[in-house]
Amino acid sequence: MIAFLLMGRESGSLDFASFRTLSLSLGLASAVFLLAFFGFGAKAGMMPLHSWLPRAHPAAPSHASALMSGVMVKIGIFGILKVAMDLLAQTGLPLWWGILVMAIGAISALLGVLYALAEQDIKRLLAWSTVENVGIILLAVGVAMVGLSLHDPLLTVVGLLGALFHLLNHALFKGLLFLGAGAIISRLHNHDMEKMGALAKRMPWTAAACLIGCLAISALPPLNGFISEWYTCQSLFSLSRVEAVALQLAGPIAMVMLAVTGGLAVMCFVKMYGITFCGAPRSTHAEEAQEVPNTMIVAMLLLAALCVLIALSASWLAPKIMHIAHAFTNTPPVTVASGIALVPGTFHTQVPPSLLLLLLLAMPLLPSLYWLWCRSRRAAFRRTGDAWACGYGWENAMAPSGNGVMQPLRVVFSALFRLRQQLDPTLRLNKGLAHVTARAQSTEPFWDERVIRPIVSATQRLAKEIQHLQSGDFRLYCLYVVAALVVLLIAIAV
Repeated sequence: MIAFLLMGRESGSLDFASFRTLSLSLGLASAVFLLAFFGFGAKAGMMPLHSWLPRAHPAAPSHASALMSGVMVKIGIFGILKVAMDLLAQTGLPLWWGILVMAIGAISALLGVLYALAEQDIKRLLAWSTVENVGIILLAVGVAMVGLSLHDPLLTVVGLLGALFHLLNHALFKGLLFLGAGAIISRLHNHDMEKMGALAKRMPWTAAACLIGCLAISALPPLNGFISEWYTCQSLFSLSRVEAVALQLAGPIAMVMLAVTGGLAVMCFVKMYGITFCGAPRSTHAEEAQEVPNTMIVAMLLLAALCVLIALSASWLAPKIMHIAHAFTNTPPVTVASGIALVPGTFHTQVPPSLLLLLLLAMPLLPSLYWLWCRSRRAAFRRTGDAWACGYGWENAMAPSGNGVMQPLRVVFSALFRLRQQLDPTLRLNKGLAHVTARAQSTEPFWDERVIRPIVSATQRLAKEIQHLQSGDFRLYCLYVVAALVVLLIAIAV
C-alpha cells in the first residue's frame, strides 16, 4: 500500500493509467519497487517472507489448499510483474532489480525443497514445495527483468515464457497433489506420512493420479513441469550472451542452484510417493483404506490429463504465451517455438524436432521395456519370506522411513535445520520405536527459529506496551481524534 501511495502522490491519482506515465527518480522508483516486491513476495510465499505458507496449508481443507497454491500465491507473482514491468516501465529498470529477484528466487527454490524433504506432514511438504516453485518462477522473472534492463527482447520474452508457463503448470500439478493428499487424509484421518504405506493397492486411482503429479512436479518428461523448467533453464543459459561479467557469472550459478533444486525435488517426491503408496501399511487406517468416491477420482484424473496434454502441446501453447509476453512488455516479436522445438532457434542448445519427438516418446517407454526384459530373465520359481529383523519379530514400523531417507541431508545441512521435539508423556513411558520416531518427526527451519520468531516476539511485546492507549475511556478517544485533526491540518499547511 505504501508503494501505491507513493506513486499516487507523484501522479495525483490512484489510477494505473496515471502510474504508467510517471518518470520517477531512480531512488524513488527503487523504493517503490522494493516495497511492492517484498509486499507481493510475502503473498507469493517467497523467502524470507514464507513462514505463513507451511502453516496455512495444513490448516485449510485440501481443496482450499489447492486453490491457495494454484491461484492465490500467483497473485503475488502478478503483482511483482505488474509493478516492475508495467507501472514502472516508463522510469526504466535498473539492472540490480532483476539480479535481486533472481537471487531471492534461487534461494527460495533451494531452501524450499530442502525444507520439503525434512517434512513428514504431507500437506506441509507440499506447502514447502510451493515455496520452491515460487522461487523457480522468480528466477525466470528476474531473467526477464534483466532483459528489459538491457533492452534484449529475446532474453525478456524467454524469461517471461518460462515464468508464465511454470505459473500455469504449477497450478495444475500442485492442485493435483493437494487433491490427492486430501483423498488420502479423508481415508486415513492423518497427515503423517509415517502412518501411511501400501496405499497403491488400496487406492489405485489415487496412486496413479498422484504418480503423474509427482513426475510433473519433479520436471520429468514428457510432463508439463519439464517444459516450463526447460524454458527457465534456457533463459539462464541465454545470460551467457550478455556482455556484463556479473551476469555471465550469475547465469551459471543460478543454473547450478536450479539443477540441485531439481535433483532434490526428485528425491523429495520419491520419498513422498514411496512412503505413502509403497511398502507396508504403518497404521490400522492404512490397512483398512478404501478408494475415494468417483467424483474425487475424476477431478484428479482431469488434472493429471492436463499435465500430459499441456506438455505434448507445448510448441503450440508457447507462442500463445509469447504473445502475452510481447503485449505485457512492449517488446518486438521473436520466435520461441518452431514445429515441436521447445527452444528459440537462435540458441546453440536447440534439439532437432525429430530427435526431440523420439526422446519424448522413448523416455517413458524405455524403463517399461527394461522392466519387461528383466522380468523375462527371472527364474521360473520365486521364494518369498519375511525380512530378517535381527532375530526379532518383524513389524511394519521397521520399514524404511522418511526420516531415514532424509538423514544424510539433515547431517549435511544441519545448520539449516533445528529438531522440533514433541513431548508426549505416553510415548516417553513406552521408550520404544514410536518414541524415537516422534522425537525425529520433523525439523524447524533455521530462518523461522532465528529471524521470524524474534520479530514476532518483539511485535507482541510492543503491542502489549501500547495496548494501554485503548483504555475504553471515551474522553481519551475524543482527544485522539482532535490530536489527529491538528496534525493533519499542520501537515496540509506545511
